Amino acid sequence: MPTQDRSALIDDLFDDLPQVHKDLGNPEGGVWRTDRSCYELIAAHCDQGSRTLETGLGVSTMLFVRLGTHHTCIAPWKSEVDNLLMHCQERRISTEHLTLIQGFSDEVLPTLPRTELDLVLIDGGHGFPTPIIDWYYAAGRLRQGGILVIDDVHLPAVQLVLEFLDADPRWNGIEKTPKWVAYQRASSGSLQEEHDKQGFWRGSR
Repeated sequence: MPTQDRSALIDDLFDDLPQVHKDLGNPEGGVWRTDRSCYELIAAHCDQGSRTLETGLGVSTMLFVRLGTHHTCIAPWKSEVDNLLMHCQERRISTEHLTLIQGFSDEVLPTLPRTELDLVLIDGGHGFPTPIIDWYYAAGRLRQGGILVIDDVHLPAVQLVLEFLDADPRWNGIEKTPKWVAYQRASSGSLQEEHDKQGFWRGSR
C-alpha cells in the first residue's frame, strides 16, 4: 500500500474511532490509544497478509483489520471485544483475518501455535510482570527482522523490558518516543536462555 494510502487510512481511523472502551473507564474518544506516529510505523511495516499479534485492543486493532493482516488480538474484557466486532459489522468491514481471543495474555499466549510473526504490539496489562510475560511469549515468535512495538514506556514494568532490550544487541531500536518504542529483531526462535548467554545484561557475568 502506498504511503499516501496508509496515511489516509489512519485519517479514517481517527475520524471514526471505535467506541470500544465506553464501559471500561470511557477514555477520551471512547477508546484507549497511543500517538498517531505509532500507527504510522505499524502501517509502514505491515502489508496485506502480514502475520501480526497484539496484547490489548483499540485503534491498533482496527488498523490491523483495515491493513488486512492475519491478526491475533488478545483482550481480557468481553465488552471491548463485542464493541469492536459491532463497529466492524455496522461498517461492513471484514474481520475474515482477525482472531479475537478474550482472556488474559499470561494465560492465552502460551497456548497459541508458534507461528512465526512479522510484527508484535505489546499494549495489554502494564502491571509487573505482565509486560515481561507478553514480551517473552509474543516477541519470541517474531521472525528475524520482525518488528516489536511497545506502548506506555513510562510505566515501571515496561521500563524493565526496555532496559533489557536496549542492552541486548539482538534487538535494534528503530524508533523511540516518550510514549512508545519500536525494535527490530536480529535473531529468531524462542527467547528462553540461561544467564551465561546474557553477558550484555547487568549482573549476568
